[in-house]
Amino acid sequence: MLRIVLIAVTLITPPAVAAQKPAEPAQSASAATCIASPDDAAIYSAALTKVILKDRDDKRQIVLLSQTSTGYPPGLAAFTASSTPDKRELLDSASTATRNDFDTKAKLNCDLTSIAPSASVAFVSPKESDELFSRAEEWNDFAKKYPNAAGFTTVSAIGFDASHHQALVYVGNSCGMLCGTGYVVLLEKKKDKWIAAKAAKIWIAS
Repeated sequence: MLRIVLIAVTLITPPAVAAQKPAEPAQSASAATCIASPDDAAIYSAALTKVILKDRDDKRQIVLLSQTSTGYPPGLAAFTASSTPDKRELLDSASTATRNDFDTKAKLNCDLTSIAPSASVAFVSPKESDELFSRAEEWNDFAKKYPNAAGFTTVSAIGFDASHHQALVYVGNSCGMLCGTGYVVLLEKKKDKWIAAKAAKIWIAS
């Protein structure tokens, strides 16, 4: 099975960040639903290119769990008071509303199969994933089935600010028993185009 080492799980928002921005009302858990946004495909494409493909010319296939994942991270709890500079910079740049919405939606399991990112994507259902990664030769089997894959990828539901011009999304990618990384990506909408502005690593396989 996949072995993941989390780099921390203790603090949602450092006090210094909270003090810099006026308080905004948190979205209630009951308000979070799996309603697709017209921007979802562009956001996932930008985030996947930012942290996995690295380059728009990278033609590897994204093998993606067909529903959003709640396994890693538990919202923004993966950030700590002793955050690395990239984590602090990302949190400083994200509005309170965006962080709250991300934390709420991180609990959701939403179907992704109606979303079509620009990258080549093969969807794997949770049942198929369980079957594929329950065997002793799981990664050999995965490589045979998906020879051009950039690992096995999971994403969270997307958190937005009120204007839908800022977004947070989690992207996790595993490429072997001791190979994988998880990120939170901050995106901004500029001139009707979503840009992956910042990314912070929150776990690494070890």
